[in-house]
Amino acid sequence: MTANHELIPNQVVLGERNYEDATGLLLAQAKRELKIFDPDLSRGAYQSLRVSELLNDFLARDPMNRLTIIVHDGQFLTSHCPRLIELMKRYSHSMTVYLTDEHARVALDAFVLADTTDYLHRFHIDHARFKYSQGDVIAARPLHERFDQLLEATHSRLSAVAVGL
Repeated sequence: MTANHELIPNQVVLGERNYEDATGLLLAQAKRELKIFDPDLSRGAYQSLRVSELLNDFLARDPMNRLTIIVHDGQFLTSHCPRLIELMKRYSHSMTVYLTDEHARVALDAFVLADTTDYLHRFHIDHARFKYSQGDVIAARPLHERFDQLLEATHSRLSAVAVGL
């Protein structure tokens, strides 16, 4: 990745490319736990080789590492993210993807949480305006609470076997 001078932690940043870069940075920084909420994973370059390599590195680093993803709609994942499906197969003990209930679909933002202190929060899925933050457990806490609430509003797990891949 080339250095992007616009990615200054703890500030609001604009742009799809910056969002993809920030997603990659956050995935690379994670030590023990990654939590991703995104309506459908169509933004953030989740279908890319780079993201799958970062997630593979994270999951392979320690069998205790955990990746939890919550989506409203799994269609983009199943049709455009074969590398993530492969990771779901390989790391089924460490990686889980959940689908939300209908009533949770009012959530139209997206966020990635790395451990307890780092996060990326896209304020609305249709606008590439987001905050990239490092080392702020207090600011990250409400997003962790939202993630837990969204997790409670899931109705099923997406399985790599169930999608027929």
